[in-house]
Amino acid sequence: MILFDIDDTLVNHKQAQIRAARLFLSQFNHLLPHSEDEFCALWDSVLLKYFGAFTRGEISFLEHRRHRIRELFAEVNPILSDSEADARFEIYLRSYEDSWTLFDDVLPCLSALSGHRLGIISNGNTDQQKLKLHRLELESRFEVVVISEEVGVAKPNPQIFLEAYRRASLKPQGCVYVGDNLEVDVLGSQSVGMRSIWLNRTGTSSTQVNVVEINSLLKLPTAV
Repeated sequence: MILFDIDDTLVNHKQAQIRAARLFLSQFNHLLPHSEDEFCALWDSVLLKYFGAFTRGEISFLEHRRHRIRELFAEVNPILSDSEADARFEIYLRSYEDSWTLFDDVLPCLSALSGHRLGIISNGNTDQQKLKLHRLELESRFEVVVISEEVGVAKPNPQIFLEAYRRASLKPQGCVYVGDNLEVDVLGSQSVGMRSIWLNRTGTSSTQVNVVEINSLLKLPTAV
């Protein structure tokens, strides 16, 4: 079975995030004195901070959204009610969801792999990640879908990878995992004995050895 990450592997999450963050800033630029580039960098750092807390089980997905909004507006609106924070996040969320797109290499790759069993292992909120697969018409292509919120552990925790091959009724050696994050995806899956392929779209350098690396999913069918 070949298993994939979702964000920035299949779905261009980074592009959708930037588009939505820029729209968000345009709605609140009277309160947030940042250039677009400054705000996108700030948005990303706040996301990583609280999404990490969510994946570690320290806060809920809803709480992680509220924390992000409250930190962004802390100087000008030090006290935001839950309803105010939710309403502001909804402005971002609508644009983010409307901006979901697949990378151009995804559908050709999946078509070339049509003779293989395919699956998903993704960190995130169960409903949101499954909605991505549904809206982008991918859900029927994957036999196994494992989302961190659903199983209570997140990559690189070995248990999420073990859960995937348990559902597939396979041993780790019978699975290949493909993801864009070297530590979370590649080293995490390698820790349970899976073969791993690093989708390095950005050409990031690394000193890691024994890592199979590709820069496009078009190269995956010959790499597995």
